[in-house]
Amino acid sequence: MEEVVLRLEELLFPSIADVAVLSVDVNKEAVRIEAQSTVAGFDCPGCGGWSRRIHSS
Repeated sequence: MEEVVLRLEELLFPSIADVAVLSVDVNKEAVRIEAQSTVAGFDCPGCGGWSRRIHSS
């Protein structure tokens, strides 16, 4: 299963280096992929301040 997760991560998120695929669930109707960012935070595009969460929209 780990090989499948690594391959899906490579296929679905090729240009996003800071994403980790946590789980993959496949059935006849859908493929559900749980992913999360591996970075601690990011510079807000609105105010330029460092944030660990979305603080406005």
